Amino acid sequence: MKRLLAAVVLAIGSLAPALALAAPDQYLGDLSIYGAPSAVQPNVLLIIDNSGSMQDKVPGEAYDPNILYSGTRATNAVYKGGDKNSTTYYISDVNNVTTSCGGTDPKFLLTTFGAYRGRSLSSTGSCATKGSGTYYRGNYLNYLDYLKQNKTTTRAKIDIAKDVVKQIIATTSGVKFGVMVFKYSGGTGQGGQFLNETIPGTPKDFKYVSTVKEMDAPTYIDPITKIPSPITNRTALISAVGSISPQGNTPLGETLFEARRYFRGEGSAFGNDAALTNGKFTSPVEYPCQKNIIIFVTDGMSNSDNDPALKTLCNNGDCDGDGIEPRDLNHILDDVAYDLYHRDLRPDLPPYKKKEQYVTTYTIGFGLDGSDTDAVALLSRTADSNHGGGEYYNTNSQQELTDAISSIIIEMLSTDTSIAAPVAAVSPENRTYGSGRVFMGFFKPAEEGAFWGGNLKKYGVLSGNNPAIIDVSGNFATYVDENDDHFDDNTNATLPVDAINGTFRATAKSYWSTDVDGSKTDEGGVGQLLQAKQAASRTIYTVTPTGTSRVEFNATNITSTMLGVTDTPTQTDLINFIRGQDVYDDNTNGNRTENRLWTMGDVIHSKPLVVNYATYPFNATNEADCSKNNSIIYVGSNDGMLHAFRDCNGQELWGFIPPTMLENLKFLKDQNHSYFVDSTPVAYIHDVNRDGTIDPTKGDKVILIFGTRRGGGAASTKSRGAYFALDVSIPSDPKFLWKIVSNPTVTSGIVATTGFEELAESWSEPKLVRMKIGGAEKIVAVIGAGYDNVNEDSRYGATQRFTGTGTVTSSDSGDGAVTSSGTSAPKNPTGRGIYLIEVGTLAAGSLNLAASGQKIYSFTYNSTAAPYSSMTFSFPSEIAAIDVNNNGYTSRLYAGDTGGNIWRFDVGDPDKTKWTARKLFSSNPTLTGDTGRKIFSKPSVVSEYGYKMLFFGTGDREHPLNTAIVDRIYALIDRDQTFTATESNLMDVTTDQLQTTTIASGAGSIKDILNTLNDSGNYGWYIKLNQNSGEKVLSSPLVFNKVAYFTTHTPGTVVITDPCEAPGNLGTGRIYALDYKTGEAVLNYDRTNDSSTTTNKRAKGEDGILLRSDRVMTLGQGIPSSPGVILPPGGGGKLMIGEGGALATGKTTPGGGIIPLYWRQK
Repeated sequence: MKRLLAAVVLAIGSLAPALALAAPDQYLGDLSIYGAPSAVQPNVLLIIDNSGSMQDKVPGEAYDPNILYSGTRATNAVYKGGDKNSTTYYISDVNNVTTSCGGTDPKFLLTTFGAYRGRSLSSTGSCATKGSGTYYRGNYLNYLDYLKQNKTTTRAKIDIAKDVVKQIIATTSGVKFGVMVFKYSGGTGQGGQFLNETIPGTPKDFKYVSTVKEMDAPTYIDPITKIPSPITNRTALISAVGSISPQGNTPLGETLFEARRYFRGEGSAFGNDAALTNGKFTSPVEYPCQKNIIIFVTDGMSNSDNDPALKTLCNNGDCDGDGIEPRDLNHILDDVAYDLYHRDLRPDLPPYKKKEQYVTTYTIGFGLDGSDTDAVALLSRTADSNHGGGEYYNTNSQQELTDAISSIIIEMLSTDTSIAAPVAAVSPENRTYGSGRVFMGFFKPAEEGAFWGGNLKKYGVLSGNNPAIIDVSGNFATYVDENDDHFDDNTNATLPVDAINGTFRATAKSYWSTDVDGSKTDEGGVGQLLQAKQAASRTIYTVTPTGTSRVEFNATNITSTMLGVTDTPTQTDLINFIRGQDVYDDNTNGNRTENRLWTMGDVIHSKPLVVNYATYPFNATNEADCSKNNSIIYVGSNDGMLHAFRDCNGQELWGFIPPTMLENLKFLKDQNHSYFVDSTPVAYIHDVNRDGTIDPTKGDKVILIFGTRRGGGAASTKSRGAYFALDVSIPSDPKFLWKIVSNPTVTSGIVATTGFEELAESWSEPKLVRMKIGGAEKIVAVIGAGYDNVNEDSRYGATQRFTGTGTVTSSDSGDGAVTSSGTSAPKNPTGRGIYLIEVGTLAAGSLNLAASGQKIYSFTYNSTAAPYSSMTFSFPSEIAAIDVNNNGYTSRLYAGDTGGNIWRFDVGDPDKTKWTARKLFSSNPTLTGDTGRKIFSKPSVVSEYGYKMLFFGTGDREHPLNTAIVDRIYALIDRDQTFTATESNLMDVTTDQLQTTTIASGAGSIKDILNTLNDSGNYGWYIKLNQNSGEKVLSSPLVFNKVAYFTTHTPGTVVITDPCEAPGNLGTGRIYALDYKTGEAVLNYDRTNDSSTTTNKRAKGEDGILLRSDRVMTLGQGIPSSPGVILPPGGGGKLMIGEGGALATGKTTPGGGIIPLYWRQK
């Protein structure tokens, strides 16, 4: 049985004063792709059991808005749906709520029905421009509490079902609804039928048929006057539902079979003449991307499924091959659901991104209470991942039925996804190759006010020349469709209707999981293990604001002042909530000492780090043996902490809450999504004898360093950031080493670290390098000075100027072809430059940590000294480091900034006074015109004879929906030039001239183009991303075997002729594969042009024609991660890309070799 409701997070009245004192950075940034309402409304068909047994009674009582229910909520205040147990209101008075929002009247709905589901509302009651949410009037929430306490008042199940369905229809906007019931002929149930009722206020000869319709459209248009009816479909459907009465048997399968014929636009099997046009249903499926779901509410087992028409389905009705049908058609419900989910509903519509049209079936047992085991089994099977693809809910009261249907609507509009790159671990047996394991973080965006759940899962990699992702049982975990033909490359089977390359199979079972979990965030993985662990037994550490060593996170060590709350009870509740206890009764069952519904927070930008503490013969048995497998996985999460999980069994070893997060923990229960440890940890591993085993008694050490990205950041005035270091040489006994903090809040009690005044939000993943400085050999962490959120979040589009306000609001979203206003310099700017920080000094084989955490050097803004006076933009990305002298020490660094510049830092001289910096390239050479490009990711560097090549792209990651500029893919040559190069010094290869030219000789010929590219006066090439509006490079590229791989994201844009491309989808992810020297296509990504004829030899690839369109392939929806390479033992390289909850793989070009270069792990 599925848990009722998603996990919700609560706010407490006593926390309210603190909100104004230290508002955290809650800007959506790249998460804004999840907030737009869809242009295509989903179809929802509610099937209501109206059999005779629905007259039986269960606990329930109708809501009356005129009754003032006593309770803890203010009667007329408005509360967010994700926070509906809170005593802190979101809107102070329902009378302040707008009467018009997205075509609906939220004030009326809240006043009359107690709820509103639709476009987001602001805290003042106005209509927001984006996002969606659920809102409740305080009186209605008090009524729900009353229902929990009052179990003596009962009602007929049919009356409760009608009230719940009417309330859902009345209060939910942006969804098309229809209703079907059982059809009775002489008291015997035969199939299903739509309601066909006379509606008050409509002509006598008009009857409303309850097929799926746009709810706010008029019921009819007068054929003579052409005037639309003032009565909407919503009003008519609510009225029609009120006419349902119980009688007869329970033909579950026949009713779903009739619904199937409706969705397919076929004729009726049971005489539903009123719903037919020219003898056929009109399918509600209008668009190929449209979501379609059926919610089936019933109180019993099928007992009347016997119509011969059922045997026309699949193999005599046996779609799932269980052998029960046609012998017993009363079990055919799951077969019909299977067909609805696995067969294309509308073959006449084109597939959308390789997805065909299908229906997801949800089932709700109402009043079964598990007593009818056959019914429960059938309903569970009907909705499972192998049949209907939905969920089964068991309900026994009015409140539970309301919660179940609400949860289904929320689930329908949510997505399990990922952004951070998956990580292929290093083998604990052979460090030259991968371990054959892949780790991937997940998160699930929730409606406003709700807790964003997260997870970390582990999968295997099948070794060989064609590595594939496998689950713990050795079965294929994902579908592989690298040639985009909708057939699985491994099995040759047709992909399911909702699958693309990289989609996790519903049958996949990740490591550590007890059951199949696929890509579902709230099932399997470390999250499921953590949720099952008793909150009080968890080991969670922190450091007090003025402390220098770790302490247990408990009420003894952590005071209310440290947490920013006002009293001891609130302090205790907050600490227990963070530990995982359901102190605020999220699931409304009255138990406040049990575990929360889900404990682990979203894993968004933090990539898991796997540290192997010992070598061992690598096999499945040893891997699961914790006495042999001592590997630990470190990952950050937005539940407040850095986690350490054991690889052998997935159990949490400990969590660590950075001291700068303590006063922000109260915002975990805030109305908006908050960030905490949202960055990636890195580790320096000092293995004295290099035997692969960490033995601290021999001087071995593991030093963990991490930032927090937006976590701990400020919403206004001046950006703030922090880095932390832990000694995890003994993984079960972590020791706090140091912290670096800039601009801490006055209330935190933390003192700023001297010398790091330029440090902004800690976005830059530390680059760990070995350097020779002043005769000493040092391990150094190099970081960009960070992301200046208070200035950059409000700058978007074609401008290099700032607003100068130093304040960011959610309205600064930058959606569409817009450019921010402002002509001034930034206010309190930070992040301008890079820092070099000592990790330790190497001497005689030992690692001395005496100066660990101290600044070695900084290249930061200086208004009076060139080139530092040109460092006017922040440096959020990881730094690229290379050894130019081939002596084992880093001597050169490269970094990009948000002004679209690439900087070079020469640090090879042991004398720091001889270190230099210069701006190597600018993608925005002027302050007007074609400007606004930003660099957020590390360049990839390739060494060529006599020069270096840098590969990078531009794209404003924090405004992914902006379309005002054309971003670029760059390959920049560093010939030690002393000037700042611009695009005028690079060759534009946007149109792929080398493979498209037909000129045999002279200007424009292949020889001429190559001469230009290879000329010493040329400094690289670039490609304009001008074929898809708003396309951006949002992650670091990969250069492998002379091919440069870039991933891009294109936002959903409004295209009238194609609503499927309108805002509301997650945008499109793509991968480019380019010849690193020329920018040409190297892989046959576009097979539609293979029949083209060409005389151009460079366009003739080994397996087809190579033209401009062959450079790029669509991956799927969402923001793709950086491309990575799987290097399993005994096999070749394989691309690996995380994409919207999928794990896509791709081909690499053959050739090249693998050279192990190991002295650290990161």
